[in-house]
Amino acid sequence: MFQHSESILRRAFENGMHELGELWRGINFMKRIYGLSNITNIIKDGDLPYPTTHQSEVAGMSIDLRNVSFSYPGGKLNAKALDDVPFSIKSGQLVILVGSNGSGKSTLVKLLARLYDASSGQVLVDGQDIQGYKMVDLRRATASLTQDHHLYPLSLSENIGLGNPTQVSETNMILDAAKKGGADSFIAKLKQGLSTILDPQTVQYSVMVQASDKTQVEKLKKTTDIPGGERQRVVASRTFMRFTSGTVKLVIADEGSSALDPEGEWELFKNLREERQGKTMVFVTHRFRHLTKFANVILCMKDPRLVESGTHNKLMKIPDGEYFKLYYIQAKAFDS
Repeated sequence: MFQHSESILRRAFENGMHELGELWRGINFMKRIYGLSNITNIIKDGDLPYPTTHQSEVAGMSIDLRNVSFSYPGGKLNAKALDDVPFSIKSGQLVILVGSNGSGKSTLVKLLARLYDASSGQVLVDGQDIQGYKMVDLRRATASLTQDHHLYPLSLSENIGLGNPTQVSETNMILDAAKKGGADSFIAKLKQGLSTILDPQTVQYSVMVQASDKTQVEKLKKTTDIPGGERQRVVASRTFMRFTSGTVKLVIADEGSSALDPEGEWELFKNLREERQGKTMVFVTHRFRHLTKFANVILCMKDPRLVESGTHNKLMKIPDGEYFKLYYIQAKAFDS
Protein backbone atom coordinates (compact mmCIF):
# COMPACT_ATOMS: atom_id res chain seq x y z
CA MET A 1 0.00 0.00 0.00
CA PHE A 2 2.84 2.36 0.92
CA GLN A 3 4.60 1.68 -2.40
CA HIS A 4 1.36 2.22 -4.31
CA SER A 5 0.77 5.55 -2.54
CA GLU A 6 4.35 6.58 -3.22
CA SER A 7 3.89 5.73 -6.91
CA ILE A 8 0.73 7.84 -7.12
CA LEU A 9 2.43 10.80 -5.42
CA ARG A 10 5.46 10.51 -7.71
CA ARG A 11 3.31 10.49 -10.84
CA ALA A 12 1.24 13.40 -9.53
CA PHE A 13 4.44 15.39 -8.97
CA GLU A 14 5.83 14.53 -12.40
CA ASN A 15 2.53 15.37 -14.06
CA GLY A 16 2.46 18.67 -12.21
CA MET A 17 5.96 19.48 -13.45
CA HIS A 18 4.87 18.55 -16.96
CA GLU A 19 1.86 20.88 -16.72
CA LEU A 20 4.11 23.67 -15.43
CA GLY A 21 6.41 23.18 -18.40
CA GLU A 22 3.44 23.27 -20.78
CA LEU A 23 2.21 26.47 -19.13
CA TRP A 24 5.61 28.09 -19.54
CA ARG A 25 5.77 27.11 -23.21
CA GLY A 26 2.27 28.48 -23.67
CA ILE A 27 3.25 31.82 -22.11
CA ASN A 28 6.27 32.11 -24.40
CA PHE A 29 4.09 31.21 -27.40
CA MET A 30 1.61 33.97 -26.53
CA LYS A 31 4.48 36.43 -26.18
CA ARG A 32 5.56 35.61 -29.72
CA ILE A 33 1.98 35.91 -30.99
CA TYR A 34 1.43 39.32 -29.41
CA GLY A 35 4.84 40.39 -30.63
CA LEU A 36 3.48 40.04 -34.16
CA SER A 37 1.31 43.10 -33.50
CA ASN A 38 4.46 45.20 -33.72
CA ILE A 39 5.16 44.06 -37.29
CA THR A 40 4.16 46.58 -39.95
CA ASN A 41 1.77 45.19 -42.56
CA ILE A 42 3.28 46.03 -45.94
CA ILE A 43 0.03 45.12 -47.73
CA LYS A 44 -2.06 48.26 -47.53
CA ASP A 45 -5.82 47.92 -47.56
CA GLY A 46 -7.94 49.66 -50.14
CA ASP A 47 -11.25 51.45 -49.59
CA LEU A 48 -13.22 50.33 -52.66
CA PRO A 49 -15.87 47.68 -51.94
CA TYR A 50 -15.85 44.50 -54.00
CA PRO A 51 -17.76 43.76 -56.05
CA THR A 52 -18.66 47.25 -57.16
CA THR A 53 -22.32 47.97 -57.84
CA HIS A 54 -22.07 47.46 -61.61
CA GLN A 55 -20.16 44.17 -61.14
CA SER A 56 -22.36 42.68 -58.42
CA GLU A 57 -24.46 40.65 -60.89
CA VAL A 58 -21.42 39.22 -62.72
CA ALA A 59 -20.71 35.66 -61.54
CA GLY A 60 -16.96 35.54 -62.20
CA MET A 61 -13.96 37.77 -61.54
CA SER A 62 -11.96 39.14 -64.47
CA ILE A 63 -8.20 39.52 -64.03
CA ASP A 64 -5.58 41.40 -66.02
CA LEU A 65 -1.84 41.37 -65.36
CA ARG A 66 0.06 44.20 -66.97
CA ASN A 67 3.76 43.41 -67.17
CA VAL A 68 3.93 42.17 -63.59
CA SER A 69 7.28 41.44 -61.95
CA PHE A 70 7.79 40.27 -58.39
CA SER A 71 10.65 39.51 -56.01
CA TYR A 72 10.10 38.00 -52.58
CA PRO A 73 11.02 40.28 -49.65
CA GLY A 74 14.38 39.26 -48.25
CA GLY A 75 15.19 37.14 -51.30
CA LYS A 76 18.38 37.19 -53.32
CA LEU A 77 19.26 40.52 -54.89
CA ASN A 78 17.76 40.87 -58.38
CA ALA A 79 16.18 37.39 -58.11
CA LYS A 80 12.74 37.62 -59.72
CA ALA A 81 10.00 35.12 -58.96
CA LEU A 82 8.00 36.69 -61.81
CA ASP A 83 9.44 38.67 -64.69
CA ASP A 84 7.30 40.95 -66.86
CA VAL A 85 4.22 38.70 -66.95
CA PRO A 86 1.17 39.85 -68.97
CA PHE A 87 -2.13 37.99 -69.38
CA SER A 88 -5.89 38.42 -69.25
CA ILE A 89 -8.52 36.14 -67.73
CA LYS A 90 -12.12 36.87 -68.63
CA SER A 91 -15.00 36.46 -66.22
CA GLY A 92 -16.05 32.82 -65.95
CA GLN A 93 -13.04 31.33 -67.71
CA LEU A 94 -11.33 28.12 -66.60
CA VAL A 95 -7.57 28.64 -66.70
CA ILE A 96 -4.74 26.15 -66.18
CA LEU A 97 -1.28 27.30 -65.10
CA VAL A 98 1.47 24.89 -66.14
CA GLY A 99 5.25 24.94 -65.89
CA SER A 100 8.17 23.22 -64.24
CA ASN A 101 9.02 23.71 -60.57
CA GLY A 102 10.17 27.24 -59.77
CA SER A 103 8.60 28.77 -62.87
CA GLY A 104 6.39 31.12 -60.84
CA LYS A 105 2.99 29.37 -60.86
CA SER A 106 2.40 29.49 -57.10
CA THR A 107 3.76 33.03 -56.92
CA LEU A 108 1.19 34.09 -59.49
CA VAL A 109 -1.74 32.72 -57.52
CA LYS A 110 -0.42 34.41 -54.37
CA LEU A 111 -0.62 37.73 -56.21
CA LEU A 112 -4.14 36.90 -57.42
CA ALA A 113 -5.16 36.24 -53.81
CA ARG A 114 -3.32 39.42 -52.82
CA LEU A 115 -1.06 37.72 -50.32
CA TYR A 116 1.62 39.89 -51.94
CA ASP A 117 1.63 42.96 -54.15
CA ALA A 118 3.52 43.13 -57.43
CA SER A 119 6.99 44.69 -57.29
CA SER A 120 6.25 46.37 -60.60
CA GLY A 121 3.43 46.34 -63.11
CA GLN A 122 -0.24 46.18 -62.24
CA VAL A 123 -2.87 43.58 -61.31
CA LEU A 124 -6.40 44.56 -62.31
CA VAL A 125 -9.58 42.94 -61.00
CA ASP A 126 -12.73 43.79 -62.95
CA GLY A 127 -10.85 46.69 -64.52
CA GLN A 128 -9.69 48.24 -61.22
CA ASP A 129 -6.29 48.05 -59.54
CA ILE A 130 -6.46 45.18 -57.03
CA GLN A 131 -4.78 47.38 -54.41
CA GLY A 132 -7.77 49.71 -54.39
CA TYR A 133 -10.22 47.09 -53.08
CA LYS A 134 -10.95 46.25 -49.47
CA MET A 135 -9.03 43.06 -48.72
CA VAL A 136 -11.85 41.59 -46.64
CA ASP A 137 -14.11 41.84 -49.70
CA LEU A 138 -11.53 40.20 -51.97
CA ARG A 139 -11.09 37.37 -49.46
CA ARG A 140 -14.85 36.89 -49.33
CA ALA A 141 -14.97 36.64 -53.13
CA THR A 142 -12.10 34.12 -53.37
CA ALA A 143 -11.99 30.41 -52.54
CA SER A 144 -8.48 28.94 -52.39
CA LEU A 145 -7.62 25.25 -52.31
CA THR A 146 -3.91 24.74 -51.69
CA GLN A 147 -1.64 22.04 -50.29
CA ASP A 148 -0.77 24.38 -47.39
CA HIS A 149 -4.23 24.51 -45.83
CA HIS A 150 -4.50 23.03 -42.36
CA LEU A 151 -6.97 21.09 -40.28
CA TYR A 152 -7.82 22.26 -36.78
CA PRO A 153 -8.32 20.47 -33.44
CA LEU A 154 -12.08 20.50 -34.00
CA SER A 155 -14.59 17.97 -35.22
CA LEU A 156 -14.60 16.97 -38.88
CA SER A 157 -17.99 18.66 -39.15
CA GLU A 158 -16.55 21.93 -37.85
CA ASN A 159 -13.43 21.66 -40.02
CA ILE A 160 -15.63 21.45 -43.11
CA GLY A 161 -18.19 23.96 -41.81
CA LEU A 162 -15.50 26.63 -41.45
CA GLY A 163 -15.85 27.13 -45.19
CA ASN A 164 -19.07 28.98 -44.40
CA PRO A 165 -19.19 29.72 -40.65
CA THR A 166 -22.77 30.99 -40.85
CA GLN A 167 -23.88 27.46 -41.78
CA VAL A 168 -21.51 25.47 -39.55
CA SER A 169 -24.41 23.72 -37.80
CA GLU A 170 -26.16 22.69 -41.04
CA THR A 171 -25.34 18.98 -41.15
CA ASN A 172 -26.96 18.31 -44.54
CA MET A 173 -24.92 21.07 -46.20
CA ILE A 174 -21.75 19.73 -44.59
CA LEU A 175 -22.53 16.18 -45.74
CA ASP A 176 -23.09 17.44 -49.28
CA ALA A 177 -19.78 19.34 -49.20
CA ALA A 178 -18.01 16.23 -47.86
CA LYS A 179 -19.40 14.17 -50.73
CA LYS A 180 -18.24 16.67 -53.34
CA GLY A 181 -14.82 16.90 -51.71
CA GLY A 182 -14.49 13.11 -51.68
CA ALA A 183 -14.32 12.87 -47.89
CA ASP A 184 -17.65 11.12 -47.31
CA SER A 185 -16.37 7.55 -47.73
CA PHE A 186 -13.61 7.66 -45.14
CA ILE A 187 -15.73 9.75 -42.73
CA ALA A 188 -18.41 7.05 -42.85
CA LYS A 189 -15.81 4.50 -41.69
CA LEU A 190 -14.94 6.48 -38.56
CA LYS A 191 -16.71 5.39 -35.39
CA GLN A 192 -17.83 8.94 -34.57
CA GLY A 193 -18.25 10.08 -38.17
CA LEU A 194 -18.47 13.85 -38.57
CA SER A 195 -18.20 14.22 -34.79
CA THR A 196 -14.65 12.81 -34.81
CA ILE A 197 -12.26 15.28 -33.19
CA LEU A 198 -9.00 15.84 -35.04
CA ASP A 199 -5.75 16.19 -33.06
CA PRO A 200 -7.41 17.00 -29.71
CA GLN A 201 -5.21 18.57 -27.05
CA THR A 202 -4.28 15.86 -24.54
CA VAL A 203 -1.97 15.64 -21.57
CA GLN A 204 1.08 13.51 -22.39
CA TYR A 205 2.37 11.70 -19.31
CA SER A 206 6.14 11.45 -18.99
CA VAL A 207 6.19 8.31 -16.84
CA MET A 208 5.78 4.64 -17.63
CA VAL A 209 2.26 3.43 -16.91
CA GLN A 210 2.04 0.21 -14.96
CA ALA A 211 -0.28 -2.62 -15.91
CA SER A 212 -2.56 -1.77 -12.97
CA ASP A 213 -3.15 1.69 -14.45
CA LYS A 214 -4.62 0.49 -17.77
CA THR A 215 -8.04 1.87 -16.85
CA GLN A 216 -6.48 5.31 -16.46
CA VAL A 217 -4.84 5.03 -19.87
CA GLU A 218 -8.15 4.08 -21.48
CA LYS A 219 -9.69 7.25 -20.10
CA LEU A 220 -7.19 9.38 -22.01
CA LYS A 221 -8.62 10.79 -25.19
CA LYS A 222 -6.49 9.44 -28.03
CA THR A 223 -5.48 11.66 -30.93
CA THR A 224 -7.28 11.02 -34.21
CA ASP A 225 -5.09 11.70 -37.21
CA ILE A 226 -5.72 11.10 -40.90
CA PRO A 227 -3.28 10.62 -43.80
CA GLY A 228 -2.36 13.29 -46.34
CA GLY A 229 -4.82 12.29 -49.05
CA GLU A 230 -7.75 12.25 -46.64
CA ARG A 231 -6.65 15.58 -45.16
CA GLN A 232 -6.78 17.10 -48.65
CA ARG A 233 -10.27 15.67 -49.13
CA VAL A 234 -11.44 17.38 -45.93
CA VAL A 235 -9.88 20.68 -47.02
CA ALA A 236 -11.49 20.28 -50.46
CA SER A 237 -14.83 19.68 -48.73
CA ARG A 238 -14.31 22.94 -46.84
CA THR A 239 -13.88 24.66 -50.22
CA PHE A 240 -17.18 23.25 -51.47
CA MET A 241 -18.78 24.47 -48.24
CA ARG A 242 -17.29 27.87 -49.07
CA PHE A 243 -19.31 27.95 -52.28
CA THR A 244 -22.54 27.90 -50.26
CA SER A 245 -21.81 31.46 -49.10
CA GLY A 246 -22.85 32.76 -52.52
CA THR A 247 -20.01 35.31 -52.55
CA VAL A 248 -17.29 33.38 -54.42
CA LYS A 249 -16.25 34.78 -57.81
CA LEU A 250 -12.73 33.33 -58.08
CA VAL A 251 -11.63 29.76 -57.33
CA ILE A 252 -7.90 29.04 -57.04
CA ALA A 253 -6.70 25.43 -56.82
CA ASP A 254 -2.92 25.37 -56.32
CA GLU A 255 -1.74 21.76 -56.03
CA GLY A 256 -4.64 21.16 -53.65
CA SER A 257 -4.86 17.57 -54.91
CA SER A 258 -1.16 16.67 -54.78
CA ALA A 259 -1.70 13.86 -52.25
CA LEU A 260 -4.59 12.28 -54.16
CA ASP A 261 -4.26 9.47 -56.66
CA PRO A 262 -5.04 10.35 -60.32
CA GLU A 263 -8.59 8.99 -60.06
CA GLY A 264 -9.29 10.98 -56.89
CA GLU A 265 -7.88 14.13 -58.48
CA TRP A 266 -9.98 13.64 -61.61
CA GLU A 267 -13.13 13.25 -59.48
CA LEU A 268 -12.29 16.36 -57.44
CA PHE A 269 -11.73 18.54 -60.50
CA LYS A 270 -14.92 17.18 -62.09
CA ASN A 271 -16.89 18.25 -59.02
CA LEU A 272 -15.19 21.65 -59.02
CA ARG A 273 -16.10 22.17 -62.68
CA GLU A 274 -19.71 21.26 -61.92
CA GLU A 275 -19.76 24.00 -59.28
CA ARG A 276 -18.42 26.53 -61.78
CA GLN A 277 -21.70 28.35 -62.49
CA GLY A 278 -19.92 31.35 -64.00
CA LYS A 279 -17.11 31.48 -61.45
CA THR A 280 -13.59 32.14 -62.71
CA MET A 281 -11.35 29.15 -61.97
CA VAL A 282 -7.55 28.93 -61.95
CA PHE A 283 -5.99 25.48 -61.58
CA VAL A 284 -2.34 24.71 -60.86
CA THR A 285 -1.46 21.02 -61.03
CA HIS A 286 1.38 18.88 -62.32
CA ARG A 287 -1.16 16.36 -63.64
CA PHE A 288 -2.98 18.60 -66.10
CA ARG A 289 -3.69 16.23 -69.01
CA HIS A 290 -7.26 15.46 -67.94
CA LEU A 291 -8.05 19.17 -67.54
CA THR A 292 -6.73 20.67 -70.78
CA LYS A 293 -9.83 19.93 -72.87
CA PHE A 294 -11.94 21.95 -70.43
CA ALA A 295 -9.60 24.97 -70.28
CA ASN A 296 -10.47 28.23 -71.99
CA VAL A 297 -6.86 29.33 -71.61
CA ILE A 298 -3.61 27.54 -70.71
CA LEU A 299 -0.82 29.74 -69.35
CA CYS A 300 2.63 28.16 -69.64
CA MET A 301 5.40 29.49 -67.39
CA LYS A 302 9.17 29.10 -67.67
CA ASP A 303 12.02 30.78 -65.75
CA PRO A 304 9.86 32.81 -64.44
CA ARG A 305 8.12 34.28 -67.46
CA LEU A 306 4.94 33.57 -69.34
CA VAL A 307 6.24 31.93 -72.52
CA GLU A 308 3.02 30.61 -74.10
CA SER A 309 -0.73 31.01 -73.78
CA GLY A 310 -3.72 29.63 -75.61
CA THR A 311 -5.89 26.53 -75.90
CA HIS A 312 -4.51 23.00 -75.84
CA ASN A 313 -4.99 22.59 -79.59
CA LYS A 314 -3.19 25.85 -80.32
CA LEU A 315 -0.22 25.11 -78.08
CA MET A 316 0.18 21.55 -79.39
CA LYS A 317 0.84 23.04 -82.84
CA ILE A 318 4.14 24.41 -81.51
CA PRO A 319 6.33 21.25 -81.53
CA ASP A 320 9.35 23.02 -80.06
CA GLY A 321 7.25 24.82 -77.45
CA GLU A 322 7.41 24.47 -73.67
CA TYR A 323 3.81 23.24 -73.31
CA PHE A 324 4.32 20.61 -76.02
CA LYS A 325 7.38 19.33 -74.15
CA LEU A 326 5.65 19.26 -70.74
CA TYR A 327 2.59 17.53 -72.16
CA TYR A 328 4.58 14.69 -73.71
CA ILE A 329 6.79 14.26 -70.67
CA GLN A 330 3.61 13.75 -68.66
CA ALA A 331 2.14 11.45 -71.31
CA LYS A 332 5.21 9.19 -71.15
CA ALA A 333 5.02 9.09 -67.36
CA PHE A 334 1.40 7.93 -67.44
CA ASP A 335 1.87 5.46 -70.30
CA SER A 336 4.96 3.79 -68.85
